[in-house]
Amino acid sequence: VGGTPATPAAPNVPAAEASIPFANHDGIYNWQVVDDRTVLIQGQNRKWYRASLMSPCFDLAFAERLGFESNPNGSFDKFSSITVRGQSCPLTSLVEAPPPPRKVKANKAAPSPTQGAASPAQ
Repeated sequence: VGGTPATPAAPNVPAAEASIPFANHDGIYNWQVVDDRTVLIQGQNRKWYRASLMSPCFDLAFAERLGFESNPNGSFDKFSSITVRGQSCPLTSLVEAPPPPRKVKANKAAPSPTQGAASPAQ
């Protein structure tokens, strides 16, 4: 009987591991904590990366500063670690990621719904 063969489903391919070059020389531009095991890191090239940590990193959500321990060649990758208040938190993965959502600032001068509306005639 005729027909087209079924196409096999594409397997879940893990994202390719990434590396941030020159992390030891201002190669890391920005960062944002997602949770106690995930940090988004922005390189000088303005690309974002998702760093997954080996285990929960305590105080990560409250940290104002992070240390980025790079490799001997100066790059930051899945063999690197993040330091939070003296605690070393090794990575298990570093992959490219979309930028985090932008925070929307509340507009303090927003007009009220009735402002500018014509008043009903009496």
